[in-house]
Amino acid sequence: MVRSFIQVTPFFGVAAMEVALAFYRDILGFAVHVDEGGYAYVERDRIAFRLLALEAASYNPPGSGHAYIDVGDVDALFTEMEPALKTLPADRWGSPKDQPYGQREFWVRDPDGNLVNFGKGIGANAHQWDYRYQP
Repeated sequence: MVRSFIQVTPFFGVAAMEVALAFYRDILGFAVHVDEGGYAYVERDRIAFRLLALEAASYNPPGSGHAYIDVGDVDALFTEMEPALKTLPADRWGSPKDQPYGQREFWVRDPDGNLVNFGKGIGANAHQWDYRYQP
C-alpha cells in the first residue's frame, strides 16, 4: 500500500491576519511558518491551518471554518492552554467535557469565529485514534 496522504491543513478565512496570527501563536501555541500578508501557514505537532484574509462576502467568509483535532491527552492539553484561554471572553472557549458520542473534548473560537475542537475518545471509543504517525 502506498502512503500518499501526509496531513490535512484546513483553510480558515480571517478578517484581520495579524489578529488571527496572534491567536494561533499566543493562545493555541502554533508556530507561524509563513506570513505573507493575505496568507499564513501555522503548525503544531503535524496539525496545521492555512489562514486566508477574506472579505465577508467571499465564498468561505471569515468565521465559517470548523476543525476537529484528535489529541493524546485532552486534559493535559487544556491545562497547558488554560491560562491563555482565560484571557479570552468566556463565550470563546469551553472546558473539557465528556460527550454522549464517546469523546472528551474542549473547544475554542478564533477571533473570527472559526471553531476548533480538541478531543480524545473515551469509553468504547477510548482506543479509536490511538496510533502513531507512520511515514
